[in-house]
Amino acid sequence: MLNTTDVSASPPGDSRRAWLRPPRHLALTTPGKFFVLMTLAVGFGAINTGNNLLFLLLGMMLSLIVASGLLSEAVLRTLRVKRELPARVFAGEPAAGRFILENRGRWPSLSIEVAEHSPFVVAGPQRGRSLAPPRHAWWKFWRTQTNDDERPLAAAYCLRADAARQTALATHYELPVRGAYLLPGVQISTRFPFGFFEKSREIDQAQRLIVYPRSRPTSTRVAHIHQQLGDTSQSRAGRGEDFFGLRDYRDGEDQRAIHWKSTARRTAPVVRELESNDRRDVVILLDNRAIGAVVTPGEQQHFERGIEHVAGLIEALIAAGYRTELVCAPRPDDQDAALPAHDLDAMLTRLALVELLPASAQQPQPPTTTLGSASPALVRIGFTAHPSMEGSVSLSFDDLLTDSQERA
Repeated sequence: MLNTTDVSASPPGDSRRAWLRPPRHLALTTPGKFFVLMTLAVGFGAINTGNNLLFLLLGMMLSLIVASGLLSEAVLRTLRVKRELPARVFAGEPAAGRFILENRGRWPSLSIEVAEHSPFVVAGPQRGRSLAPPRHAWWKFWRTQTNDDERPLAAAYCLRADAARQTALATHYELPVRGAYLLPGVQISTRFPFGFFEKSREIDQAQRLIVYPRSRPTSTRVAHIHQQLGDTSQSRAGRGEDFFGLRDYRDGEDQRAIHWKSTARRTAPVVRELESNDRRDVVILLDNRAIGAVVTPGEQQHFERGIEHVAGLIEALIAAGYRTELVCAPRPDDQDAALPAHDLDAMLTRLALVELLPASAQQPQPPTTTLGSASPALVRIGFTAHPSMEGSVSLSFDDLLTDSQERA
């Protein structure tokens, strides 16, 4: 399932940049730099010597430059593109997405590359970081091998985009860190026809991408929580273990449930019903506050590993039948974080956006309303574990890391 929801968020000063931005960006490739130098050398020799053959060669080389500009503009002018984001993206894991390239012209476009343009982080542990690859200086003739941090966030290549048709280009999004990323737009570029110049065009299309944290397995911790919390009786018939009552036998029911002594007394078949036992509602109180007044890099790294195990704990609790909520300590400018998140996607989104706050920040509080349980079980998770009270479990990040032998 792909997400195509647009958002209105934009980076600071984006409206000014839209007015000041040139309609096209032009960059010399390495062969293009040598070709331009050769053109200048031929022109210099033609002027100094007055040789007609050199002037003819200069004219041919200049015509190639002009033709390159005209043909590349013809390729880009009629193209439109939109992106389809993956519904779920987890940190460090590739997620499939697509670019839909549409050619509205009368002629096909050749050799096109579509890539994300200037994404940056708007929420999460790397808030404010730009993921735009650095631009190389125009005068550099040498190009070293492209590093991972210099590659676009997502890119796809199209050899031929037929006229009046749409072309789906597969790509993947892989981000190493959880958080909310703003994708301001898409860049279409081409080196057609000769590969001397790379001409690009930017299309504004702001979308927000939420990257969930990695999920680390914590099955042993779920068993420990279940042992301490147990089940709750629902005062209704179900698939529990305790006796609930008797009722008349219905045709087609399992005869092993017949209570034979009562059947003999009543001279009619009677079945035994058991009381339903459901999992208790669980509220996870994530204490995302550091130990001291200043967040240290070591605490941040420890917190990130803990968040991954909290995500695994939530998924394991839901798989085990627990109805789960998540509450975090809010930032001063984001009081919505104090509200409980109920479903899995909402809780993973909360974990993707949560930040490590100083010790003086507001403490997370249990919600006043829950999913329906009068006495939900509390699971407190933080840097330090507090003494557990009745109906609650207190865990530290070290307790979660121990499950997978990743103690810092």
